[in-house]
Amino acid sequence: MKELTISQIIEAVSGILLCGKKSVKIKGVSIDSRTIKKGELFIAIIGEKFDGHTFVKQAIAKGAAAVIVDRSVEVSDIPVIKVEDTTRALQKLANYYRNIFEKLTVLAITGSAGKTTTKDITASVLNQVYNVKKTQGNLNNYFGLPLTLFSLEGNEDFAVLEMGMSKRGEIQRLARIAEPEIGIITNVGPAHLQQLGSIANIARAKRELIEELPETGLAFLNYDNLHVRQMGSYFSGETIYYSLEDPSADIFTDRIKFSKKSLSINFRVHFRGKKYNFLFPGPGLHNIYNALPVIALALKKDFSEENIRNGLIKSKFSSLRMEIIEDSGFTIINDSYNANPLSMRSAIDVLKELSTGRSIAVLADMLELGKKEIKEHQDIGKYIYQKKIDYLITVGKLGNYIWQGAKIAGMSSASIKKANNKKEAAAILSEIITEGDTILLKGSRGMEIEKIINLLNINYK
Repeated sequence: MKELTISQIIEAVSGILLCGKKSVKIKGVSIDSRTIKKGELFIAIIGEKFDGHTFVKQAIAKGAAAVIVDRSVEVSDIPVIKVEDTTRALQKLANYYRNIFEKLTVLAITGSAGKTTTKDITASVLNQVYNVKKTQGNLNNYFGLPLTLFSLEGNEDFAVLEMGMSKRGEIQRLARIAEPEIGIITNVGPAHLQQLGSIANIARAKRELIEELPETGLAFLNYDNLHVRQMGSYFSGETIYYSLEDPSADIFTDRIKFSKKSLSINFRVHFRGKKYNFLFPGPGLHNIYNALPVIALALKKDFSEENIRNGLIKSKFSSLRMEIIEDSGFTIINDSYNANPLSMRSAIDVLKELSTGRSIAVLADMLELGKKEIKEHQDIGKYIYQKKIDYLITVGKLGNYIWQGAKIAGMSSASIKKANNKKEAAAILSEIITEGDTILLKGSRGMEIEKIINLLNINYK
């Protein structure tokens, strides 16, 4: 982070200096007293479980150079800035800092599924020509996005930011903090139904990104997702639609060939009358969707095909997302970071795609689906049957409905097992697994389904 003076911070957050000198400089921003570094500004955020004001003294003891609070605190020797709302102060300061960099282009990505992988691919491809900073991990909310902005050092050409949400207005606020010039909407599907109530409401919430782009901006929209396609009418700037196979889109693909040997996909891209051949270093047609908008952006910016190819191949994906683990004669697909009906189907497709022997799906609860949670889980069970997956092991209370859906669809009782928890699921899996099997682990983040890997006690038959 470039240094900021207390005077600049007061201006940015509309704060009042309670004590200390305006000339003091800070070298970073932290909201966590446990990890704060010497010379950083500590902002006392009030969260659901903790009040940062409780940890002000701890932050100072670790070397905080200044603090932002919403009340008087007993502090000596360092600047204390008082504001009405510390969370809003964090966001206002992040916006102020973002606008220090005149050459910076901000690209924002949102969607019901695929946004993190799209972020990783986008950063990798753009990094072949530009200096790029991207959202680390899942820092995609009111607190995480500002922290990503504070990590900018001033030599970046692009900031590639992921934007998550669980209710209306969140994407709008994130966009007003980051002020992106480019937006990508991956898809809209049944995620966060508990909070938003309907897919139409989810679409409206995601659309906030498009509505916040400037007229001189650029939007990349998934043409194959009707909700996303319709967002184009809410944007007066340039829109590029991408599709897997529909030539009506601005960029589309054909000749898609998956290699089980190299776990990669070869595909041809059509864009503005020209054809290009690329390779994606991983399984799953959904990943072609994730790659298409950045390919379009790169071609629009006159990247060479070699640069794009290198960017795709060098993409490094965030943990717990389509991790392929080859061990002891079987394959585990660890896609356990999160789950909703859209991403669950994509993961099942990959399981079927990769399987050379038997296919085993270990599926846990999909959370935050509200009144539709039973039907959505049953439908996943039916999809398991339709894709002819050999074995299904379900975990958790809602996972029982996946089991139920598979049974209703016609899957044999011998092929479907229920587990109340991860330990039971690991025990069942250990009993049935044989050499050559491919196993998918998938569930919402709260289920921590990846822990099954460490619980496995493999007994080959």
